[in-house]
Amino acid sequence: MLCLSTLLLNTIASEKPNIVFIISDQHKLKAAGCYGDPLAITPHLDQLAKRGVRLNNCYVNAPVCAMSRASYMTGMEPYVNGAIYHKAPVQKNGKEVRLGAGFLRETGYHKGITTLAQVFRNHGYLTAAPGKMHVHGELQKNIDPKFPEGNDLGFDEISLRYYTNFPGGHYSDVVGVDTYHRYRQLKGYKSSGGVDNLNTNYLATHVVEDEENYDMVVTQKAVDYLNKRGADKKPFFLHVGLEKPHPPFTTAQRYLDLFNPEDFELPETYDEWYTKGKFPWSPDWIHSGLPKNSPKKAKNAIASYYACVTQVDDMVGRIVESLKENGLSENTIVIYTTDHGEHLFEHGYRGKHNMNEASVNVPFIISYPKELPQNTTNNSLVSLVDLMPTFCEIFDWEIPSNATGQSFYGILQSGAMKKDRTVYCEYRSGNYKAFPKEKDLPSRMVRREDFKYIYTHGIIDQFYQVEKDPNELENLAFSPEYEKLVKKWRFQALADWRFPDYYPMKFEKVDGMLRWNSFEGGATSYTLHYSKDSNPLNAEIVKDSIGTNSVDIQKPGYYWVTANPDYTRTVKRFGERPVLLQKHSYQLPVTDAVWIQ
Repeated sequence: MLCLSTLLLNTIASEKPNIVFIISDQHKLKAAGCYGDPLAITPHLDQLAKRGVRLNNCYVNAPVCAMSRASYMTGMEPYVNGAIYHKAPVQKNGKEVRLGAGFLRETGYHKGITTLAQVFRNHGYLTAAPGKMHVHGELQKNIDPKFPEGNDLGFDEISLRYYTNFPGGHYSDVVGVDTYHRYRQLKGYKSSGGVDNLNTNYLATHVVEDEENYDMVVTQKAVDYLNKRGADKKPFFLHVGLEKPHPPFTTAQRYLDLFNPEDFELPETYDEWYTKGKFPWSPDWIHSGLPKNSPKKAKNAIASYYACVTQVDDMVGRIVESLKENGLSENTIVIYTTDHGEHLFEHGYRGKHNMNEASVNVPFIISYPKELPQNTTNNSLVSLVDLMPTFCEIFDWEIPSNATGQSFYGILQSGAMKKDRTVYCEYRSGNYKAFPKEKDLPSRMVRREDFKYIYTHGIIDQFYQVEKDPNELENLAFSPEYEKLVKKWRFQALADWRFPDYYPMKFEKVDGMLRWNSFEGGATSYTLHYSKDSNPLNAEIVKDSIGTNSVDIQKPGYYWVTANPDYTRTVKRFGERPVLLQKHSYQLPVTDAVWIQ
């Protein structure tokens, strides 16, 4: 009887779909054959797309690793989950220091949040996460004295961490310190007096054995795990964290040999900032750094990057093949995506760290032939915080109360387009030329229908019509005809966005009037917004260009005020047009809502 019961349970368990979630690091949307790039060599991703649905408008919730990964793992945007830094500021001996992930629990996402892995674990799934995670909040036991029990994020098996502090379970613990230094171009393996992250000389990795490169080691760990699940048929959620095509753009020689750098065309804007000036709304240092008029170096870097993408593709192929060999392919949902994009010299930028499409719009492929159509594309707006509710809908599970995203499973099934969805992305960074002393200048993107708005604190707005202007060359915030629309979108970006150090303007009802204090950064006027309910997306401008700090109370409902910043400083890029506030302020140019009965 016991044997029959066990057999029945195993049969039921085997019917549950498995999940293989493969996430790379810094994969540019366009750098894949299935996304239309004829120079990309990605046969396995292309095949995965043929067996599934390819999304064209999937957005990350932060254009940097740690924040983005914490977002999809918690199902929450950074300002909500609390993991708002790439490296978190902490006080040590009276001085501020910056810590990476894995050192302190208090620098991570808020306690009590249900993670994506915990959702699966709570429903009887085995969970594993070989490779890169880089989530502030993940913690080994007995690392943080205040949190000795640690935090496994919901994973039963953890291995091969990379940017995360993880003694004994780090990549360097598996391959040795020498190979780790070779891989990262550290110590004796620096080139030209420093790390050549862009691989402008088109050289192979310093790692002696190809299979000791990080992604190969991670993939083998994933294959070993699939072999176990092939034997026991237990349902599983496998998170595979690949590191490429993140810099350094070095890989095995066999991948470099597939490309000729001269085949690649450079963006027209690849070094124009030398003559036109840098963009004020991006960190100063992400402008490429290559010498002026150095097309050979730039092409070498691009070819190196594409070789790293092919390495990632090869690893995807190994994992998919292992699913087939273990008889798991037909009952496994396979997803491929990445944590943010890469500019590859568009607008003269390298890396990510801003809200351009190259940074925030990423590849996303999902294959599950049992339930989803094959070889289809979808242009609906989605973001990575939608993963948790999407999985919950697939499995008919209750969505955790902390999840802020929306399921897109129905869209995948039906092929319907949903462009009226609003998605958000945010970031904090230093090194802005406008405010050089500020280490965590905040920015936030709002994307809906064909428009994208970007707020960067103290710096003029950006507003683009993405489908008509995919390269984001025309900032509509400079056009008077879009002034009112820009004000509305600025409000929507700021209305509910609250995080440490920054605070809203005061707003209250006094003597029958709505009153607010002046914006400390300087304002030309103020705008009043109204909605019948508390949802800022439903609000409309009811009074504009207010020159005072008060208005008469009108009909019942919710009211907010935004400041119209008084830009007074100029930059080379925009000539005499003022684009910067005179001084930095920790006050946001928005109030909290006031309810009037």
